[in-house]
Amino acid sequence: ANLPTQAQISVRVLGIAQDAGFPQAGCNKACCQQFYAGQLPAAHPVSLAIVDSGVHQYWLVEATTDLPLQLHALGGTGASLQMPAGIFLTHAHMGHYAGLLQLGREAMNAQQMPVYAMPRMQDFLTHNGPWSQLLQLQNIVLKPLQHQQQVTLSNHVIIEPLLVPHRDEFSE
Repeated sequence: ANLPTQAQISVRVLGIAQDAGFPQAGCNKACCQQFYAGQLPAAHPVSLAIVDSGVHQYWLVEATTDLPLQLHALGGTGASLQMPAGIFLTHAHMGHYAGLLQLGREAMNAQQMPVYAMPRMQDFLTHNGPWSQLLQLQNIVLKPLQHQQQVTLSNHVIIEPLLVPHRDEFSE
């Protein structure tokens, strides 16, 4: 008998540091001094990959300034690099969306990468360069998110966005 294969869902932590990663530019604190002395490793800005190996797809949560290294950590370079099935942005603080620039024509020249965002974040990307150019050139395509409205990504992966109180100058 053919038994259905079990879904293999995993979450990969791709970064744990605040927006700018670690070390941070202009930092003279002991932590950064320890990094430059070779006593502490660098740390990527916060990001996750949600992996559904049953359908051979993954989705990123955040597009950080370290996007090239984070994609490489998922297991590919050059022609073997599998692109994410989509990217979820949580808010408009530097370390959470600045990596979208890597999808532009100066870098990967992605084609219609789904980018999931709440309404104010979508508005921010649509009306501010250089992000708006990513939309005009169709490097990215915005996919709407709403508070507590689930998005089905595969038979085994569902995302439910939640509004969280946070500094919100540019987005939710």
